[in-house]
Amino acid sequence: MVTANGIEQTAEVLTEQQYEKAYRLGYPRTVRFLLSTGVRSDLAEEIAQAAWARGWECRAQLKSQGAVGVWVNTIAKNLVRVDYRRKKATEELSENSAVIQPDYDASAVGEILSFCSPVDRELLKQHYLEGWSSNEIAPRLGISPVSVRVRLLRIKQSLRTAMGLRGNAMPEAA
Repeated sequence: MVTANGIEQTAEVLTEQQYEKAYRLGYPRTVRFLLSTGVRSDLAEEIAQAAWARGWECRAQLKSQGAVGVWVNTIAKNLVRVDYRRKKATEELSENSAVIQPDYDASAVGEILSFCSPVDRELLKQHYLEGWSSNEIAPRLGISPVSVRVRLLRIKQSLRTAMGLRGNAMPEAA
């Protein structure tokens, strides 16, 4: 099979011997790759094993036999993401998880809001102080959630300019 850029690739599925050889060379590399991303060593070995098993099951999808290591590392990276999301979704909340402790000085907030129009002030209050999402604010204003997010972005940019700040820097609470 010839690709669009003229390089010839074999469309053959890796044989058992070829995959075994790639596994012997690539498994330790996959474990090192996972360790370099901050995965615990026991979990890195488990995910590397699962990635190489999934690679074996899906080896017909591999387009270039020489890229099996990179392909399996991509599978491993995706398995790490899935594992992280699963753990995050089932993470038990502590008693203080829902308690919001404001870490701002009311006078600093008042000073910041003095740079805003009344409409902008209300939008900032609803989003940041009352915790409303853009999807909740949008129907009240008669605009789309994307428009709410754009307005919030523009308000923040104008506040930074008015206060003489750059980037994401915001003044520290006293």
